[in-house]
Amino acid sequence: MELTRFLTFLAAVLPLAYGAPSPVANSLHPEILAAMKRDLGLNAKQATARVAREVAAAGVIEQLRSSTGDAFAGAWVAEDGTTINVAVTNQALAADVTNAGATPVIVANSLSKLEEAKKALDNQDISQAKTLATSSTDSGIAAYYVDVAANKLVLEALPGSTAHAEALAAQVGLVASEFEVKTVETMPTTFASVRGGDAYLINRAARCSVGFGVTTGFVSAGHCGTVGSTATTSSGASLGTFSGSVFPGNADMSYIRTVSGTTFTGTINGYGSGDLPVSGSTASAVGSSICRSGSTSGVHCGTVRALSATVNYAEGRVTGLTQTSVCAEPGDSGGSYYTGAQAQGVTSGGSGDCTVGGTTFFQPVNEILSTYGLTLVRS
Repeated sequence: MELTRFLTFLAAVLPLAYGAPSPVANSLHPEILAAMKRDLGLNAKQATARVAREVAAAGVIEQLRSSTGDAFAGAWVAEDGTTINVAVTNQALAADVTNAGATPVIVANSLSKLEEAKKALDNQDISQAKTLATSSTDSGIAAYYVDVAANKLVLEALPGSTAHAEALAAQVGLVASEFEVKTVETMPTTFASVRGGDAYLINRAARCSVGFGVTTGFVSAGHCGTVGSTATTSSGASLGTFSGSVFPGNADMSYIRTVSGTTFTGTINGYGSGDLPVSGSTASAVGSSICRSGSTSGVHCGTVRALSATVNYAEGRVTGLTQTSVCAEPGDSGGSYYTGAQAQGVTSGGSGDCTVGGTTFFQPVNEILSTYGLTLVRS
């Protein structure tokens, strides 16, 4: 089976200017347009316009992050994709935000304050002592992250751990108005499986999805394999060996160095709708539309919910993941997330499935590239 069937990339090139899409933007691949229509209720014109605006929004947000300094409290794109909201703690900076093309939101907590509290949690043992009143099946802290729109640190906990989550927030110096505990029914899991399919196999057994091609191989999720593990096609042809892998800990990422003679074209299997190109890796803001492609469930879309989330898998805690509303299923692990033509990351894990919907997390691709000194293959 050709390697191009395993590479997961993005849709067509979009304009950089914030505003109406150029004719180039209208070349979003039909498979992606269909997924955005199904999952976000957008027609082709709305989808291409939204993606164009979101790509440009990233530049506006970075500009304001720098100019507002310690007063910066986060940013997000409105649900309809038409407005960039930038939160600041200083009313005097509202005009600067407006002049940059964004909508100012005045809040109490800076992003740095909430992120410092989250980092303090990352350095703590957050396991909960078991009691007769708290069984192992209904207790656990699933994830925690900064919700920039709410201007709070959010802790997701099973029903038996809500009080424990509140205590943890207090331990890192947060008062009631600075955090929120959300109850979830299940703990997140990774999406690897041992079933065969149109993907790559690790040690000829477990199955994952290729994320993005780099000039010397491809990247995927760290939980898919450890350093030295082999990667093959489902038919047994050698792809290469895991040269780097992190999981759990501060990432869920891996780099597979491929065998000599392997060629990466910058395209992927479009699941019956042709190949999809990639043009860059500009990170999307909270609220942006985002799509995911994986070997089990194909292409699905949703929105970015939170950045730099910490997730607690059975194997251990992982920091620095991005939370989304996109569904995924076993075998999708390692597959690509993208906004328009911009690579975002590789599938880590989550909960739910593509029948009932779910919450998923991905490892940002730019961290993988910088960690291993890799160059993304572009069309």
